[in-house]
Amino acid sequence: MTDPIAPAADPAEDPPVATLPEKRIALWGAPGSGRTTFLAMIEEAAKESCRRVEQGPDSGHHAPGWRALPHSPGTLAFQERARAMLFEPYAFPTGLPEPAEYRFLFRRLPRVRLLRGLADSTRFVADVRELPILTDDNQQAVQDDLNTRTGLILLFDPTCEDEHWLENLGRLLRGAIAHQQDRAPDVDLLPLELAVCVSKIDAPKVFREARSGAWAKLDRHGRVRVRDPQAFFGWLCDGRSTFGRAAVGLPPLLAQYFDRIRYYATSSAGFRSPENQRIDPEACHNVISSLGRLEGRPRPQGIIEPILAMRATRTTKEG
Repeated sequence: MTDPIAPAADPAEDPPVATLPEKRIALWGAPGSGRTTFLAMIEEAAKESCRRVEQGPDSGHHAPGWRALPHSPGTLAFQERARAMLFEPYAFPTGLPEPAEYRFLFRRLPRVRLLRGLADSTRFVADVRELPILTDDNQQAVQDDLNTRTGLILLFDPTCEDEHWLENLGRLLRGAIAHQQDRAPDVDLLPLELAVCVSKIDAPKVFREARSGAWAKLDRHGRVRVRDPQAFFGWLCDGRSTFGRAAVGLPPLLAQYFDRIRYYATSSAGFRSPENQRIDPEACHNVISSLGRLEGRPRPQGIIEPILAMRATRTTKEG
């Protein structure tokens, strides 16, 4: 059974704000990988977590019971504009004035009432910095942003046609390790948690390949089960696969710079599941590619799991 969600709490009953943990996360992906929609769907994905992507054989099927709320005026404005496009007329959120940084308050009802002053494991802030595509003009600024983060979410889009995304990622990681080695010359790995998200698991050719290789299947409610996200990622990057020629260098690049990597499969659009009908895996896609919009309301999956899994640090705040 899903944990109930706490109503708005009396500030006097909450633990002191100074104890609130914060996850400082960078988000990067190639052009068209779905970064904006990923961010726009964080709040909705928490509500839809019962339909999340199941990650691996032991993930279980219960919703984690978290809710995510915009935690800054810029984030709230972005979410409102994006939702107005995504839910009617089912358009992807492009051309919006977006903040560079997004803040979300994650809350979960505690199982045991907390005493005032104790650390609160039922609330944290996710501060997500969307890193732009690298150019000669912005590389130092992007590098400086990444250097302040404790985690990195990498959206890997198997359908990406950009020819320079892997080269740009390599530039970004080489700059990050150079920064670390300026401080400690013997460092050879980045002190970042890495979440590799295979984005667009719902894309017809990606899902078709996943089904044909027995990597994923849909249940009758439209939840997609991915039996081994790490192996699925490796298979997509294999030079013998449909997608591998453009991504064959990605796994060794990541292994060169990261020690701690988690793997996920994500979908911001999700799959269509008709009411009171069994889902048809051959006719369940929720994106009309020719029109560049959704068929119906988004049903995001696998969006909040990478955020929940990353560690948090204590930050001192005013108040």
